[in-house]
Amino acid sequence: MENRKIKNKIITLSGEPVSGKGTAVKELIKKLEEQGYTQEQIHLESTGKDFRRYFNSIIDLIINLNNEEELKKINQREELKQFFNNEKYRQILSKSIANLISENADLSDFSIEEANNREDFSEIRKIVDTLIDEGMKEKGKKINEEEHPDEIWIIDSRLAFNNIPEAFSVRLTASPDIAGERLFNDKTRGKEDSQYESVEEAKKEREERRIGENIRYMERYGVNLEDENNYDLIIDTSYATPSDIADVILECEKYYGEDKEFGKKWASPRIFLPLQGERNTLSSCMSAWDFEQMIESIKTNGYYPSERIEVVTVDGLNYIIEGHHRNFAAAYVGNTLVPYKVIAKDDEEIPKYGGTARNRAESIRLSYLYGHEEFIEKSNPGFSYSKMFPELYQKLQERENEER
Repeated sequence: MENRKIKNKIITLSGEPVSGKGTAVKELIKKLEEQGYTQEQIHLESTGKDFRRYFNSIIDLIINLNNEEELKKINQREELKQFFNNEKYRQILSKSIANLISENADLSDFSIEEANNREDFSEIRKIVDTLIDEGMKEKGKKINEEEHPDEIWIIDSRLAFNNIPEAFSVRLTASPDIAGERLFNDKTRGKEDSQYESVEEAKKEREERRIGENIRYMERYGVNLEDENNYDLIIDTSYATPSDIADVILECEKYYGEDKEFGKKWASPRIFLPLQGERNTLSSCMSAWDFEQMIESIKTNGYYPSERIEVVTVDGLNYIIEGHHRNFAAAYVGNTLVPYKVIAKDDEEIPKYGGTARNRAESIRLSYLYGHEEFIEKSNPGFSYSKMFPELYQKLQERENEER
């Protein structure tokens, strides 16, 4: 997604369920206002909001079928005109309404949740999705008909990266465990999310939703939401603050607009495991800067988006190959996001360094974890690798006991 001619600032936000999209949008707007943007200069578009608008109009139509005066007003809504002006759409809507009437359904209390869960409304959902997607494409074209140097668009939509390819596309992710905890503890969501009896139940529901979304978008649009090539920036929000998420998005969008290099993937420093002792991390022998200088630089200038940490991923865990002092200096000053690059996975050979990712990961020691905990604990009181990675911790304990 490089070498585009960018005419305007357009940020599209896609994300896994419970990855914090709504919170990120609010924080982005707050940051932009702090930068001097007015409410008139910030344009927010949301396909979720559009979906509710379409469905609420359909529900209003159904509820007021016997209220001729109200029905005339409802029929003038633009979203319903789009249904009525298409014969196929009109027939599908009429058939669904007829099914409700034949069932003697209580239309006075018919809700969007009920409509969304009815099988005979599946075709209407597809129509609404199509109308929203087509509308989003048109909005993108209209925005870019001329330059708007003092304005910015934030578009909350899972498919906007595809519908508005000129935009800076961001995807938010979250680990299943963290997403499950968020879902279980968040009582502000709709009633479909408020009945979980355990974190595990919420985690299972979230994973089913994530997988279901991917299947639905692949079947309907031929688009793989999890393909990283679709996005310009991918942020794991699991242990990141909303403020840092917004800062990274805005900083990387700026780099993108200026055609500067920046890290595509970002995550919390705490998820990256050290493969050296803390003395080597504190040493400056492998870098022009020592640990204290790196801390001061990050405090003063922030973390440079191009300074990616190189890691290998083995059985889902990330091990640092290069960038220990950057990662732990960032953690020390309280940064909750750093850019990284996966250079090998599992049994793949590691470019330049030699050996496989798995062989290199096997060199980790408990002493490395003990030594680096204090760097993270400085801004995360109570942090320990034993709590965060209990299975790895137990494995290392057993291995080192055998070696004694």
